[in-house]
Amino acid sequence: MLSIIVALLLNLLIETSVSFTVVVPGDPVVAHVGSTVILPCWINPPENAEALEIRWYRKNQFNNPVLHYKDGKIQDIHECFRNQTALTPRSDQSGGLKDGDVSLRLEKLTFQDEGSFHCEVSGENSYDSKVIDLKITERSSVSDQSDSSGPWKALFLTFLICALLGLVGLILYKYRNKLTGKKPAKEICGKEIMEKLKKEVVGYVNIEELRKHAVEITIDRERLHPDLTVSENRKIMRGGPEYKHTGEGFPYELCAFGAQRFTSGRHYWEVELAQKNTPPKNYWLIGVVKEGTFTSRDRSALTPSSGYWFLCSDGPNGFHTNTDQSVTFSLTPRPERLGVLLDYDEGQLSFYNIKESKHLLTISTTFSGSVVPLFNPGVGDESMLRILDCPKPVESAEESSQPLLSNNSSDG
Repeated sequence: MLSIIVALLLNLLIETSVSFTVVVPGDPVVAHVGSTVILPCWINPPENAEALEIRWYRKNQFNNPVLHYKDGKIQDIHECFRNQTALTPRSDQSGGLKDGDVSLRLEKLTFQDEGSFHCEVSGENSYDSKVIDLKITERSSVSDQSDSSGPWKALFLTFLICALLGLVGLILYKYRNKLTGKKPAKEICGKEIMEKLKKEVVGYVNIEELRKHAVEITIDRERLHPDLTVSENRKIMRGGPEYKHTGEGFPYELCAFGAQRFTSGRHYWEVELAQKNTPPKNYWLIGVVKEGTFTSRDRSALTPSSGYWFLCSDGPNGFHTNTDQSVTFSLTPRPERLGVLLDYDEGQLSFYNIKESKHLLTISTTFSGSVVPLFNPGVGDESMLRILDCPKPVESAEESSQPLLSNNSSDG
């Protein structure tokens, strides 16, 4: 009789210990493009979650999770989040999985990461799920918002805080190592520090570092849309005089392909979108495409799963990417020269405003097979689309190890 009572009590204790509720913040989590964010999620009452099943997924993507943890290890990660996500404690005070903290870390944020994330935790006798919203902002929207004095206001505030906290020495040390490499702190004058801080504030990009990966790009005449006109050097293109656009949406079929094919490594090129005495182009499409893929008039068919990755400027309709979760946004000022960096091995396609020395966005994916540059000059502009000659600078072994951005290679 006593053994039966003990067994019942143990069973009750076990059932009680695995009953939990998933908890997430009530407000959306806000982060800027290129940064790292933690989506907080934990179970209450706290208990060891190492033996539980944890699934993070987007809306209607249960079977294709952002991250799936089971049997004490990561089972699966969505291809769009490879090398960008992990289970991470939400704070230094958190004990992680052992304390029921199942928070998700996302790195190298892009606009397509915005939206709802489901946090689901399940055990043998308990299950719960909650939704947390992630909002993505442009870094520049915080610092300048088209106000030329914005960066200087942020810069002044930075100096004021540093003076109040007495951290000038620490800042000098930081910039000596991070931005100058060898120069001692005492040799850095105030003007140099100011310029470096200003570049940090506006998301400065080291264009010369990007150009170390420059390759020459030309148009493949054999795979050219018949209504495109291309220069003799195969670098300038525009819609031909015979092309009659219906005016209904962007002319996605009016594409040209690069003659160069890439299967690994980093490759960089620049495209001019504004000629002298003419405004920047309003209509264009630039990116890469898997070799052997053909264009279509239907935007819904031009997806990463179909072998397309691009940034499109559709005049008054704004800018958009062709990611599976469509993202539309504005860019101020409108790019006059666009830099494109294809990092095949890391699965990243990044875009830069060269005149402003700013990172615009990065599309994360997984490339396979050969990919080639993709161009579309659109219709309705005075300006042509021109692929620029961008010779690769001579670099030393020491310089080759420097990051592409002065702050972070994925910061926006």
